Amino acid sequence: MSENIKLLALLDTVIDCYLDKGEPVGSKFLNSLEAVDYAPSTLRKYLNALEKQGMVYQPYNSSGRIPTLQWLSAYLDSRLSECPDDLDLPLNDARKGLKSLVEALGEVSDGVVVGFIRNDEYYYLGINNLLRDDMIDEYSATRTIVRFIEEKKVVAFIDKKILKNQEVYYTFVNDADTLISCVYVKVNLEGYDAVLSIVGPLRVNYKKNISILKKVLESLAS
Repeated sequence: MSENIKLLALLDTVIDCYLDKGEPVGSKFLNSLEAVDYAPSTLRKYLNALEKQGMVYQPYNSSGRIPTLQWLSAYLDSRLSECPDDLDLPLNDARKGLKSLVEALGEVSDGVVVGFIRNDEYYYLGINNLLRDDMIDEYSATRTIVRFIEEKKVVAFIDKKILKNQEVYYTFVNDADTLISCVYVKVNLEGYDAVLSIVGPLRVNYKKNISILKKVLESLAS
């Protein structure tokens, strides 16, 4: 395996760990993982190489690394090309309307589910998912995200975009110096064009959220 392939594999591990733990990822922690079979000195060398290439950075001196936004985007691009996980979603009754669909997704998504019919009202659910234990210290970010939804900024932001059917999209929005993640799809419900979006902090379970929205598209197309 070439060093470049090793670096990219390690980068995926760093991103997975960061999204899971919410903390900078260092060589000591990586060395404790069964899936990582490198000596600490090799890990330090590889992390330095990733940083020099602009893939990760240190938020403060002597800390571990976290992914740059550019490489988090590349990570998400790769997840968009994967088949969705085998998720058991309660979608049969949800086909009756947008509100039911949003309620069903709000039970399983990592973030706040926002659904709206263009030029009409919208619903949001799942705010409790923003208040999980590992988000307690991020009160300011949580407050910004809630305000971003309540003020309908997310609706205005997505409503301007041209969306294709059967495509999952993602974007990052900087609101009040807080980066907000948004994964979204266009769906057709009872003849109306609607949008489903999962909104949250930068650190959410993107793989799960993307799989959920892909499953929704599959279900509505069948």
